[in-house]
Amino acid sequence: MTPRTYATNQQPQQQDPAHGKSATEFGIFRVFAELLGAAFLLAVGVHFLTMPSEPDAVAWGAFALIAILLVDSARHLFRISTGKEKR
Repeated sequence: MTPRTYATNQQPQQQDPAHGKSATEFGIFRVFAELLGAAFLLAVGVHFLTMPSEPDAVAWGAFALIAILLVDSARHLFRISTGKEKR
């Protein structure tokens, strides 16, 4: 018996222009990372706010960073939904 040979296509796949960009190309995972970071900062802020021996300034700084992250992720999601995000 002779072994079969299979020809493989070594050309890189081109993106289908009808489908547009993928979620990764839009940066949706950046939004998820920002939301995860905001959740972590919320836990840190609540911890520092509820413990009497810890400084409250750390909690208020964490809450300020949460606000910045949420505004940035909302802006990014809006740009993705309107198609204005360029990657």
